[in-house]
Amino acid sequence: MKKKPYGGINDIPKYLLEQYGDRGRMIRQGPPVPMDTKSMEAISGRRTRNCSVVAVARIIDYYRRRNKITSIPEDIKHIYKDVEEIAESYGYTDKIGTFPFFISGIAKEAFARYGVKVKCRGIYIWSFEKQVVREICAGRPVILNIARGFYKDHTVVVSGYSIWQVGEKTYPMVRVIDGWKSGYHYIDYEAFAKDIRQSIFGSFNTIKVIQ
Repeated sequence: MKKKPYGGINDIPKYLLEQYGDRGRMIRQGPPVPMDTKSMEAISGRRTRNCSVVAVARIIDYYRRRNKITSIPEDIKHIYKDVEEIAESYGYTDKIGTFPFFISGIAKEAFARYGVKVKCRGIYIWSFEKQVVREICAGRPVILNIARGFYKDHTVVVSGYSIWQVGEKTYPMVRVIDGWKSGYHYIDYEAFAKDIRQSIFGSFNTIKVIQ
């Protein structure tokens, strides 16, 4: 049976049935992290390689609402333009996009523009429990940079998770906003993190507001 892609999943039970032979049952779910789920094109006004810039803008917009930060513009399109201007100083262009190594610096500067202090970290050796469960349970969305497979050279925002059981085995599913389309989609963490043929290479950026 041909393996299905690890990402872009809309219907988890259907995916589990086709991939692992059973629709499974959800045994655990993280708290909701409500975010703007518009597509990259809707936020930026164009279709280009700006996934990282959009991801940072989504997270700033999330904290604006959650923490009621009045210095941050209410329109995410305005936030996007500010982040893009900062990203360009780090070498961002429509042609090459953003190097994942620079995302933490871009996010930190963008928050600072609005007078908000944050702690940003790039994580290159990661785990589901630390970078997904812990951050989501603390109400902190995470940026995920992916090198291979379905989301090759793409950046998404992690905004939730659920854990499903199929037989004796559990499958963590990561809820993401991929920006290619509006709304939420899911990544099969098991296939993404452990199948070297599909992916395994990537990094996380965690962002914590400290004021």
